[in-house]
Amino acid sequence: MRTGILGYPQSGKTTLFNVLARAHAPTGGYASAAGGIHVGTVQVPDPRLEALRDLFEPKKYTPARIEYVDLAAPPGGGDEKALLPQQITSADLLLVVVRAFENPAVPHAKGSVDPMRDLTGFLDELLLKDLAVLEGAAVRIRKAAQVGQKDAKEELPLLERCLARVEESVPLRHETLTPDEERRLRGYGLVTAKPLLVVFNVSEAQAKGAGLAAALPASPRTRVLEICAKAEMEIAELPPEESREFMELMGIAESGLDRVIRTSYDLLGLRSFFTVGKDEVRAWTIAAGTPAVGAAGKIHSDLERGFIRAEVVASGDLLEAGGLSEAKAKNRLRVEGKEYEVQDGDVLNIRFSV
Repeated sequence: MRTGILGYPQSGKTTLFNVLARAHAPTGGYASAAGGIHVGTVQVPDPRLEALRDLFEPKKYTPARIEYVDLAAPPGGGDEKALLPQQITSADLLLVVVRAFENPAVPHAKGSVDPMRDLTGFLDELLLKDLAVLEGAAVRIRKAAQVGQKDAKEELPLLERCLARVEESVPLRHETLTPDEERRLRGYGLVTAKPLLVVFNVSEAQAKGAGLAAALPASPRTRVLEICAKAEMEIAELPPEESREFMELMGIAESGLDRVIRTSYDLLGLRSFFTVGKDEVRAWTIAAGTPAVGAAGKIHSDLERGFIRAEVVASGDLLEAGGLSEAKAKNRLRVEGKEYEVQDGDVLNIRFSV
């Protein structure tokens, strides 16, 4: 999974990137030789997988991973409708950081802190980017349709529908699209079609909650969190015991990293299943509703092609039993066919023949 992190200057965007990616990118400006882009990968913490590792003591341990990309902010704090970086088109999820903290030492480009103003301005920039893409595409596809190109004739109504929605300032994540329509649009890199996670970067005094999330209308493909990035960065640099004490003192029940990962998985409709053994204990990420044969293909195409059956046990049942043979003896391990819908936390062993 790739998450693109966006936000105006002085929003704390790179500070949050450091929290999520366990990185030390310079903050307060862009000193990166890569043009202001920082990339970091973090292992997805999963107590179930860690317990399975301790049980099987494998040679190799492979958690799921998330790549965070801290993208250059548009200049001017929103006063200029700058083009946003092209890297956002390859992200699975957009994370927009919005400044909600007051700090005289870090002046706001607009002279005052107004989270809803900044969020609205930034989302408008995303709409403008998609508007430019769709207007150009519609011109090309109309010409192709006029000369009889079959694909263009099929695609034109979809493009015109999307263009009309964006002209009405409606992000495409609110549009109901069929799988075929999603496939057709994928090549255009439309950013407002991507799921959106808004993070209000609050002050330490607001760490227990500032009520900003309630100001946004509910949406099935949008989530909102409030995180104090400064406090979270300090927590991330402490030893585990001290970090727990600091979190209790701040009234933070769950780390920012855990909250962002959990919310991202929920927003994208992702699930985890596991494979276990003495050679490797590994997490695999799939979409909710994936059948067993599709999960097998995630591991290797040969397993999908030659799928016979899946031996399945819930990770909790496996841990309680103390091993695969023990789980089988207690009738916790069962055999499932191709169409079985893999559940979050399942442990799978694929039987196949090619």
